[in-house]
Formats: sequence, C-alpha cells, structure tokens
Amino acid sequence: MQALTLAIFDLDHTLLDADCSVHWAAHMQDLGWADREQFARQHAALMADYGERGLDMHAYLDLTLAPLVGRSEAEVAVEVQRLIAEQLLARVYPEALELIASHRAAGHTLMLVSASEEFLVRPMGLALGFEHIHGVPCEVRGGRYSGRTQGLLTYAEGKVHCLENWLMRQHVEVQQSYFYSDSHNDLPLLEWVSEPRPTNPNARLTAEAERRGWACRWLNAAA
Repeated sequence: MQALTLAIFDLDHTLLDADCSVHWAAHMQDLGWADREQFARQHAALMADYGERGLDMHAYLDLTLAPLVGRSEAEVAVEVQRLIAEQLLARVYPEALELIASHRAAGHTLMLVSASEEFLVRPMGLALGFEHIHGVPCEVRGGRYSGRTQGLLTYAEGKVHCLENWLMRQHVEVQQSYFYSDSHNDLPLLEWVSEPRPTNPNARLTAEAERRGWACRWLNAAA
C-alpha cells in the first residue's frame, strides 16, 4: 500500500482573508436571488446562536441553499467564477500561496477540506492548485439544485470522516500529515493529523493550542 504525506488545508480565514460563503450570500443578494432584508435577519440570528451554542449547520445550509432551488448548475457556476475572479482571489493570503507551494515542492499530496459549499470550494481549490478538494456536497437533480445537501457534511468531525473515506477509496496510508486551520470546529481533524498547524486561529483555538503546545501561525493579508 502506498504511503504518502498529506498537507491538508481549511479555506475560509485560513488561506483566505474572508469567508467565501459569506461573500457568496452577499453576491446572491446583489443578484436578487435572495431577499436582502429577510436573508440578513435570518443570517444574523444564526450567527448569534453560533456565538452561544455553536453553528446549526443544517439550518445554515437550509438558508444559504434556498435561493438556488431550481437554478441550473451552469448558471450558478458562472456566478461563482465571477465572484472568485472579482473578489475572492484578491483575498488569498500571499503567504498561503507560499505555504502551498512549499508542500507541493516537497512532494506532498495537497488536499483542501472546507465546510463551505462544494460548488464554491471546488473552483476555488482548483484556482489554488489543489489536487483533492472537498466541500459540503449539494444535491443536483436534472442539472438543477434542489436546495438540499447530499452526503457527508465536511464540518467538524465530518472532515475526519471525509478524509478517512477518501483514504479507503485511494487504498493509501498516511505516513505524515499536516492540517492548517483557523477554527476550533476543526479540532477533530487537528487531533487526527501528526502535525497540527493552527493558522490565524480564533480565540477558542488559540487557547486550545496553547494548552496543547501547538505552535500558532498568523498570515498577513495582502496590502
């Protein structure tokens, strides 16, 4: 069985000085796909709840996927590419690009695993040169979005399950593994890898990293 070194990255606030789902939500409102006032009110309520008890991922996805119901994959893909080109690529940390390049030069297998929707994560990952890309899968029927997710949510413990399923399908084993993330929600995968790398960590992850003796890294945004 082939043994490999994995370099795994989160996307939002780790490689990107932004949250691509938040930018996408704003873009949908600009397009008129979502009612601005109603969407903002529901989104604010979910974020307030997140601060108290943690994010209800299912409720969040119900909100953000509702504007896509009945829309074609092609229509959504055009707007995603527009968002990436006009807003998101400029928000990538320059040091993140250097970090990705250093792992690639070392012969490591690159993987992007994000809790954002796969139709956002995949083109963003391809633009950054990733080989293996995983986001929240969104159901498509007859070429159109249903507004529902499909399969495993790549959030918290779901990222570990996603990785383990991928390893089984690839028939490979891991000899060394890195994971770069900003969020305490990613503690399950940070614990799984041999080389946890808290990157731009939030307050809860910073405290946990200090307790565990993990070195933290902060990337500088582009000027």
